[in-house]
Amino acid sequence: VSRGLVMTHEGEGLLPVLNEAFDRIADTLECFSHGQFRERVKVGAVGTFAAGWLLPRLAGFYDSHPHIDLHISTHNNHVDPAAEGHDYTIRFGNGAWHESDAELIFSAPHAPLCSPAIAEQLQQPDDVHRFTLLRSFRRDEWSRWLDCAGGTPPSPSQPVMVFDTSLAMAEAAQLGAGVAIAPVCMFSRLLQSGALVQPFAAEITLGGYWLTRLQSRTETPAMQQFARWLLNTAAA
Repeated sequence: VSRGLVMTHEGEGLLPVLNEAFDRIADTLECFSHGQFRERVKVGAVGTFAAGWLLPRLAGFYDSHPHIDLHISTHNNHVDPAAEGHDYTIRFGNGAWHESDAELIFSAPHAPLCSPAIAEQLQQPDDVHRFTLLRSFRRDEWSRWLDCAGGTPPSPSQPVMVFDTSLAMAEAAQLGAGVAIAPVCMFSRLLQSGALVQPFAAEITLGGYWLTRLQSRTETPAMQQFARWLLNTAAA
């Protein structure tokens, strides 16, 4: 009778550590494979931040750090950094994530955004009730904004469309599906082009974008250089 191998409890506990170690060994060998040592940083970024802020600035990073390769993946703010192998994870929220250190990149005030055609029909905050309200998984976004702007909260019968990414929500808003509430700073290019309009000046702060690192993840010099560039660029 053939015998299978069964991992002990101790082995199961060591497995994540060993997997990370083997991954780093493989990464290091690959860095040497072309005869020149290159460093690598794996970054998981919430998609809205990646498209709205990070990607337009990456050329500046490579100009000053030509020896560092960035591996960027996107997520919708629900992510397991350990499972994904991230060195850093950029998230939206309040800075409190389990067993993670976090540095604030910047706050991201939210406000209504919509197509120019809908914006022409919005004279006061309560006019948004005439349209479908687009929002993220947070149920309180519109109530908080309307309270800030002096409007009335949405009724239970108010049409609502929920998105798991602000990018998809902004696309729907451009197409006239309704009025979105989204981080204004992430859509500056669409606002400047006129594809989206911010019909009201009132904004609310629901959180910010954070650079996070698992406390079990040892920072390499390349990681430190990326973090320093990111935070300095955001503060400029």
